[in-house]
Amino acid sequence: MLGESMALACALCWASAVWLFRRAGSVDAKALNIFKNVIASALLLLLMAATGRSFDWQRSLGDWLALTISAALGLSVGDTLFFMGLRRVGTSVAAVTDCAYAPTVALLSAVFLAETMQGGLAIGAPLVVAGLVLVSWQRAPQADSADHATKAVDRLGVVYCVAGVMITAVAVVVAKPALGRSDLIEATTVRLIAGTVLLLIWDGLAGRLHLAAALFKPQPVWRYIVPATIVGTFISMLLWMGGFKYTAEATRAALLNQMGTVFALIFAALSGDVIPRLRWAGAGLAFAGAVTVLLIR
Repeated sequence: MLGESMALACALCWASAVWLFRRAGSVDAKALNIFKNVIASALLLLLMAATGRSFDWQRSLGDWLALTISAALGLSVGDTLFFMGLRRVGTSVAAVTDCAYAPTVALLSAVFLAETMQGGLAIGAPLVVAGLVLVSWQRAPQADSADHATKAVDRLGVVYCVAGVMITAVAVVVAKPALGRSDLIEATTVRLIAGTVLLLIWDGLAGRLHLAAALFKPQPVWRYIVPATIVGTFISMLLWMGGFKYTAEATRAALLNQMGTVFALIFAALSGDVIPRLRWAGAGLAFAGAVTVLLIR
């Protein structure tokens, strides 16, 4: 039950962080990604020191590469795309796009990790797609007595979020075999540092590091991005990787991670976001598809 509990707790932490990151407003996505990764890397290094851990220099080259590739995909590319989309579509829509995660993990786990191919994939994946279509169907601003004024969904933002979610799913499947042979805290630290270094090189070559550097100066937006970083990167990443490490099947951990969709929608509604009925319907359809993928074998 340890892995399952960690996966479910991760969903709650990540949903909380998405809500907080959205409140940060129009912060540059790459700069925000660097900020959260640098802070979380420092916290993980402190945790390693406090618990007497050291880096596993005896790790095989294949495992080092797996963790580095996973970091490049999930932390450098996936998170950046997700933040780009989050700025354009908001919490409630971004939460629904997360439903693309489960089918992607299920398919890749069957192909690359020799997990059982689930018959529910053929039913669930189309439901997820249909749900995403419903969420982004609105073409122009409209209002009715039930939903009040609502804005058209930015479809490019939906594409960014879905791409980020799917790339993150690829990243975790790449890392799972190496995780099984590694200490959780040490492997999480290695992966996060690798992702941070790659992001710094990427932005350095693009001449954009000044945008990230500006975020490290105390400012009002810290009230959102600092707690979001602690909850959504430092704590959430340990729980996320622990869920996959200590759960027998990656797809089972993915099912519990998928609860983040529900938590994020609840947070968005409680914070006053207007969520049209069509979006609720699309969210329900997409979530049902994700659960179908992971439960029907």
